[in-house]
Amino acid sequence: MESMTVIESARRAAGLSQRRLAELARTQQSSVSEYESRRKSPTLEVVERLLDAADAELALKRRVEFVYVEDPVLAYFAVPNRLWQVPVPLCFSRVQVFPFMGYADGKEIWDLSDSRERIEFYELVLCRGLDEMLLETVDAALLVEAWPNMHLPDSVRAAWQPLIDEAKGGASREDPPLDPAGINARMAAEIGIAWPRPAGAGGRRQVRA
Repeated sequence: MESMTVIESARRAAGLSQRRLAELARTQQSSVSEYESRRKSPTLEVVERLLDAADAELALKRRVEFVYVEDPVLAYFAVPNRLWQVPVPLCFSRVQVFPFMGYADGKEIWDLSDSRERIEFYELVLCRGLDEMLLETVDAALLVEAWPNMHLPDSVRAAWQPLIDEAKGGASREDPPLDPAGINARMAAEIGIAWPRPAGAGGRRQVRA
């Protein structure tokens, strides 16, 4: 089955009909239908206008690729070339997975909003899950947070550890702390102080009368 186009996905997420999306984007419903059915290819400008009408935007997303590693106990398990984000609220959803019944004492449903159940499910899916299952359920930040408390076979931990290290070490611990949105630098410039602050320059700035 062919996946939805980005236009249809954005329209459905916004709860819009094709007619309403066409009205908001100042185009024809027939054009929207042709784009969604792939009978006609829109220009990038048209795609952006339709997505904007659906309160969405295009975003660059790096492709995740998997290899399956052979293992004497697990037979094989999936390992990605990079970690990824699962959007809210999907990363905190309840998941039901039938194939795991033989590996989880008959348990079928996990609540990913519960940290203990999330760790339990992550342990299971890293060992037994297919790549599509991993992509829809395992969030990078939540995995890194759970990693120290996860019980995994040595082979699985060794295969995934470089990804965890890369996620945590993307910025050197020696680098200056992040200035979110450059707010600190702008405030410092307004009051005439240097930013980043020199080492050991903590405390309040003294203002002389």
